[in-house]
Amino acid sequence: MNDDSLKNLSKENSRNRNPTEQELQTIVERIRDALNGLKFGSVNVVVQDGLVVQIDRTEKVRLRNSARPV
Repeated sequence: MNDDSLKNLSKENSRNRNPTEQELQTIVERIRDALNGLKFGSVNVVVQDGLVVQIDRTEKVRLRNSARPV
């Protein structure tokens, strides 16, 4: 599922209806994808009116001590 389909899903959900089981599965899958392979960082889920409208992933890259300037 691409970002446009998540936006469309959010627009549909904003019409005061509960998400379907398939839509909930899609949201959980997107959150799982954001977490997959993340070693250092965070995943932020933005909810408005009880509905997921955005998922942000911030990944940190840790450098070894030897890479620090002397």
